[in-house]
Amino acid sequence: MSKRIIIVGPAAAGKDHLKKRLGEKGYLLDVSYTSRPPREGEVDGVDYHFLSIKDFQEKIMRKQFYEYVEHGEDYYGTGMWEWVNCEVFIMESEGVEQISPEERKDCLVLYLNPSKDDRFERLWENGRNWSYEKISNRFEVDDIKFKDFKDYDIEIKNPDF
Repeated sequence: MSKRIIIVGPAAAGKDHLKKRLGEKGYLLDVSYTSRPPREGEVDGVDYHFLSIKDFQEKIMRKQFYEYVEHGEDYYGTGMWEWVNCEVFIMESEGVEQISPEERKDCLVLYLNPSKDDRFERLWENGRNWSYEKISNRFEVDDIKFKDFKDYDIEIKNPDF
């Protein structure tokens, strides 16, 4: 029986920051899979396992993901190997819904939910050239995704956790 920490939250909630801090404390970190292209500075196998859409879909057909979701035009998922061997995961809210009830008992789901003002500031200043329109669109998507999200154990609203 494995204990797992699942980090969930909207854009710029601090998921990567918290995951990194847990890694510094010795927790075994998952490296998720995605079909989106790497962003500047991201390293394959460190930030994500970057796959083509075709390769991601082939892994789906071979049942090599514990959970996966489509986010926009891209896929994100947790590999079966990672699910068995790692302790800390970042997931989409829809990914949490795919955790089996039996395994959910051994998961601590942390919902990072700072204010939109704090998130806006992070996105605006993070160096990825987010436009006001892109941030607004992302907030609309996140509002829908998290509107009825209740499958968490702890909600953290403090941006300085």
